[in-house]
Amino acid sequence: MKVAIFSSETKHHIHFINHLAPLCDIAAIFYETDHLEKPYPTGPFFADEEDQFEDRFFDPAFNGTAPGLDADTAVKVRVVSSVNNPAVIEETRTLAPDLGISYGIGRARPALFTIPRFGTINVHRGIAEDYRGLDSEYWAILEGRFDKIGVTVHYIDAQLDTGDILAQETINIGADDEIYHLRYKTGVVATRLVSELIARFTASDAPLTGTPQNIPGPYYTAMSLDDKFKALEVFEAYKRQRTG
Repeated sequence: MKVAIFSSETKHHIHFINHLAPLCDIAAIFYETDHLEKPYPTGPFFADEEDQFEDRFFDPAFNGTAPGLDADTAVKVRVVSSVNNPAVIEETRTLAPDLGISYGIGRARPALFTIPRFGTINVHRGIAEDYRGLDSEYWAILEGRFDKIGVTVHYIDAQLDTGDILAQETINIGADDEIYHLRYKTGVVATRLVSELIARFTASDAPLTGTPQNIPGPYYTAMSLDDKFKALEVFEAYKRQRTG
């Protein structure tokens, strides 16, 4: 099965791509460089700690992979400002992938996500029926909804994070977890869920039937740095409560 990946160059995305590479024919990887700019500070928020913890992605003891793409995969990388650029759309159309996979980019437009014959799926770091948009895990924590932290893999449609759900899993917070562990934990789950979906797409050689979101959740924008530290207070209080 031929796959086009739309992502960004981070540790957890490299791990994700390395795990998918043996499972499918990766036609191209488009790394998007544009980032959402807000008129208020959104970081840094434990960025160094997050990166250091994510080194586990490359530790064999934690089912890790190499810290970079192998040579055969790396040549398929294109660095672009936006995946919606006409050149990206044209190359994707020429490649004619069976499936598109989006993970960690801005909003893909219909001209792009409708090209693959099975459609394009998105990895959303959140429970889409409750938290669409950005910083879903932090918004769930701030609102005290620890049962709504997780990963949703869904088809991309014309709206944002509203497509039919193909896989979903929540994340448990342990007493030893830190808030900067969440990207690692959701990355591990996302990699497993999409790997399983690739096997199903390959076996069926057709689009999979997803579960419609009857009531898609509200859209949440990027969380301010102040609110992230408020979420941290809620997170620490939750851990203390769990340990008695």
